[in-house]
Amino acid sequence: CMLAQGSGFFGFVSYRDPNLAKTLDVYDAAGDALMKAAEELENDPEALATAIIGAVGDMDGSLSPDQKGWSAFTGWLTRQSPESRQKRRDEVLNTKPSDFKDFAQRLKNMKKPSIAVVSSKGSFEAAAKEGKTLTLKEVV
Repeated sequence: CMLAQGSGFFGFVSYRDPNLAKTLDVYDAAGDALMKAAEELENDPEALATAIIGAVGDMDGSLSPDQKGWSAFTGWLTRQSPESRQKRRDEVLNTKPSDFKDFAQRLKNMKKPSIAVVSSKGSFEAAAKEGKTLTLKEVV
């Protein structure tokens, strides 16, 4: 999954997925899975700490020189300040199980999420056989 901090866009992404219908089912069930995980985190502070450490590690991992340059460039383009990055780190460090529950509830409350799939016609046909209703638009 991905979250664009500036726009608030949230999305699930899969690349070269051979099981389109099953993947869409997993995405549809993400709210329930996250709610269950939040309940488990309430009872296991060590697991919550591990998740937070992993998230901070993803944010502040070591970077090669070209990655540092890219990070600085995208930060400049999006007008991210050191203060805004620190605010984000602080939010992650202060994450509670209730934050996961809140987000899980938002996922569960989505009424009509958008779905966009770039794939072969065969994948769409296989998904249709498994009960998925998708509109195929051929672009090439």
